Amino acid sequence: MRPGEKRRIYEFDLLRGIFIVIIIIDHLQFWPSPLSYVTGEGRLWVSAAEGFFLISGLLVGYIRAYKDQSKHLWDISKKLLQRALMLYLWGIGITFAITCFTLLMHGNPMLPKLPAAEQLASPFVFIWSVISGNYFNDWIYFLRLYAIMLAVTPLFLWMLRKRQERVIVAFMALAYAVSFVWPEGALQWQVLFFGAALLGYKLEAIGAWLSAHPIIKLVGTVALVTATIVTMVLSYFFVLSWGLVENPNWHWMDREQYVAIRAVIDPWFSSSPMSIGRIALAFLWMGGLFMFVHTFRRFVMRWFGWLLIPLGGRSLSAYCLQALLLPLIVITIPVTVPILNTIVALGTVLLVWWLLRVPIIKRFLPV
Repeated sequence: MRPGEKRRIYEFDLLRGIFIVIIIIDHLQFWPSPLSYVTGEGRLWVSAAEGFFLISGLLVGYIRAYKDQSKHLWDISKKLLQRALMLYLWGIGITFAITCFTLLMHGNPMLPKLPAAEQLASPFVFIWSVISGNYFNDWIYFLRLYAIMLAVTPLFLWMLRKRQERVIVAFMALAYAVSFVWPEGALQWQVLFFGAALLGYKLEAIGAWLSAHPIIKLVGTVALVTATIVTMVLSYFFVLSWGLVENPNWHWMDREQYVAIRAVIDPWFSSSPMSIGRIALAFLWMGGLFMFVHTFRRFVMRWFGWLLIPLGGRSLSAYCLQALLLPLIVITIPVTVPILNTIVALGTVLLVWWLLRVPIIKRFLPV
């Protein structure tokens, strides 16, 4: 690499690829499967969706706020608003497609749940509920959130250029507080997006400081990765261990103790509403996973880069593609035994990976 040349941060592509794989498997819901202990079935204290959102925010902060700080704000804002509109329209189109398909399948339980009855009162009411953003299909809901964040990003960039970081944090906290009175998901998810964007804006400075303090970097990396592993193991245990605690041969914790502990723990990591504990843990896991992938980047690239880099580099294309493919898969392939469920799940991931290589699909889907 030439002096002064910035390498592509492949860690982000690898992580986005990992998150896309997890999202596809969790949306598919072919359980039971050993993959439960890889993905957590989307029920862990933090899901891949939060990780995906954090990376999106971090890259906006790094690219649009930091690397593009010498560019005219209006030019950046136009690109962001155009992209926000494009993604929103894609989300609307896919929501219509999946909902109509689900209605034709008479609400097949393997398909995402239909809108509320009042939103299906008439075609006009349904169309308006989608266009207005009141209803987006669960398999494509990220596009709605991401589009809203991109639409607000020009204001975020303007405030950064005015050196108003504290005001940004205050607005984030206020919006989060308002979300408990006006239950709008974007008001909660914005903490992840713009919190990560602030970190992305400072990413070069943080990296330079850590490089100048190698001992702190080493100790911090070990502590971060260790805390991530420990809390992940606890999350897996307190989400997926019903069969274990109900086993009479398991004596470490009985079912009553398990239920009592979960009654205390679960509210701290609620996804709806998104709790402070879940937000904090999302940042912790993101940092731990980033440092883990950064440390073992060569190994991950060598063995899994062929899959993760294409999926992560075109993560929004993969996300849209999985939402269009999964309805066809879940109604044609039955859920059976663990080994077959696993084969179907991994095959679906490979199908998405392969379709992303098809030229017409590459041109058709958003990047």
